[in-house]
Amino acid sequence: MAAESEKLRRWLESGARAVMRARARLNAINVFPVADSDTGTNLYLTLREGNRAVAYLPESASHREVVAAFARGCLMGARGNSGVIVSQYLTAFLASVDEAGGLAKATGESVSSALETAADAAYEAVGEPVEGTILTVAKAAATGARGAVEAGAGIEAVMVAAIVSARAELARTSEILPEAREAGVVDAGAAGLLLQLEVLAEMIAGPEALAAIDEVEWEMRERVGGLTPAQGAAAHEHEPGGGAYEVMFVARANRISDDTGDVSLKGALREVGDSVAVTGIVGLWQAHVHTDHPERAIDLARAVSATQIVVRDVLNLGCDGPTGIVALTTCPGLASALAGAGAAVLVSLDPEAVAVWDLERILADAGTDRVIVVAGAPALRDAARALAEEEREPALVVLDSSSEPQLVAALIAAALASPDEDAEAAMAAAVARCTATRARVDSIAEDLGRMITAETEVATIILGDGIPESLATEAVKALAVSAPGVEVQVYAGGQAVPAVIVGVETSAPR
Repeated sequence: MAAESEKLRRWLESGARAVMRARARLNAINVFPVADSDTGTNLYLTLREGNRAVAYLPESASHREVVAAFARGCLMGARGNSGVIVSQYLTAFLASVDEAGGLAKATGESVSSALETAADAAYEAVGEPVEGTILTVAKAAATGARGAVEAGAGIEAVMVAAIVSARAELARTSEILPEAREAGVVDAGAAGLLLQLEVLAEMIAGPEALAAIDEVEWEMRERVGGLTPAQGAAAHEHEPGGGAYEVMFVARANRISDDTGDVSLKGALREVGDSVAVTGIVGLWQAHVHTDHPERAIDLARAVSATQIVVRDVLNLGCDGPTGIVALTTCPGLASALAGAGAAVLVSLDPEAVAVWDLERILADAGTDRVIVVAGAPALRDAARALAEEEREPALVVLDSSSEPQLVAALIAAALASPDEDAEAAMAAAVARCTATRARVDSIAEDLGRMITAETEVATIILGDGIPESLATEAVKALAVSAPGVEVQVYAGGQAVPAVIVGVETSAPR
C-alpha cells in the first residue's frame, strides 16, 4: 500500500466501522428532520460506498486517487439528509488536506484549515441551515482547532481541541434543537460526524488522546421502550409542509430552467420542500429533499436528466419487520402511491438502461435482511433477477411482474395484508391475477372492455405524460354502464411511453 495513502485509508475504514457499531444507537436518537430512525443507517451506507470505491483501487494508489474515489463513492451512495451533508463535509475536508500534502504530512494549520473548509461546505450543501445540528458541530470543531493553532499548538493538540469543542457543541444540540430537546437526545447526524472526527483524532494523537475528556451522553434522560414519549409521537405525526416523502436523485448538472430563467437546483428544491441538501463533485450532483409533493421533486429531477431517483414515505416505509419491499417503476406519477404503500421506490425513466448501481442502492435502502422486489417493466424485473442469482445481502425475492398495473396490484395486496398473512404470497397472487397492455388514447374504454370478464374485479388506467385526465373520466363513465361491477382506478403515471397502460385484475378465490 502506498505510504502516502495508508493513513488516509485507515481513517476512512475505521470511521465507517465506528458508525456501523453505533448505527442502532444513532437510529434510536434520530428525531430531526424527521423521526424516521435511519440516520445511523444512512451515514453507514454513505461511508460504506465511499470505502467500496476506494477498495477497487490498487494498493499503490496515491493519496489524491484515494480522495477522489472516496468522494465519488460517497456522493453516489449518499443516503438521507445526513448522508448528503457528511459526503460534502468529508469531500471538502479531504480535498483541502490533499492540497496541503496529504494526511500523512498534515500539520495543525492544514488540519485546521481543512476543518474550516469542510464546515463551510456543509453549510453550503443545505438549503436552509438549522442550528443545533451536524452543521454547528462541524463549525465548533473548526473553531476549536483554529484556537489551538493560534495558541501555537501542534497537530495532536489541535485535533484534541477540535474534539473538545465539538463534544461541547454536541451536548448543546439537545438544548438548541427543539426536536432534540423534546425527545431528550442529542442530534443524531451531529453525533455521527463527531465519531468520524474522534477516530481521526485518535489516529493522529494516539489511542489514549481522548481518554481524559468527558464523553457526551447521547440520551439525556431515561427513555421507555427505546423511545421517549416525545419521539414516539414525532414518529407518527406530520405537520403540513414538513415533507412526508423523501426524494433523492443524482444529476449531471446543477442548474435547471423555469419560467423566470435559470435557478440553482438547491433553490428549486427549496420551492418544493424542506431538508434540502445538494452536494457534488466535477459536475455530478446528489440532491435530497423532504416534500409533500414528490411529483414536483421528480419533475425537477427529470429536468436535469437525473438518475437514481429514489422516493420513500419516511413515516410509512415497510421496514419494521425482517422483509422490505422495493418497487421498480417507469411511471414517476406512481411513486408517491407506491411509497405510501410501504415500498422503497426507484423511478427508472429508461428501464433498458437501468444500472446495477441504481438497483443495489435501492435494495440497500429497503433496510431489511430480505427484500421483495416487484417491477413495472420486464427489463427492470430481469435486472433484479440477475442480482438475485448472486450470493448477496439483502436476500432478494423477485416477483414475476412485468407491467405497472401488476406493480400497483402487488403493492395494494401488501398494504391490505393482515399481520398474520404471508405478504409475499398475497403479492405474488395479485400479480398472477392481473393482466395488462397498452391502450389507444382515443379508445380506452373499448380496449379495457375487451379485457374485462365476469371474474374481473378491478380495472386500472395509467395515463402517460401529457394525456388529459378527461379521457380517463370518459372511460370510467362508459365502463360504469358496460361493466358496473368493476372498480376502475385511474393514475396519472407520467410515463413517456406508452401513452396509456390498462390492466385488469380478477377477484381472489374465496
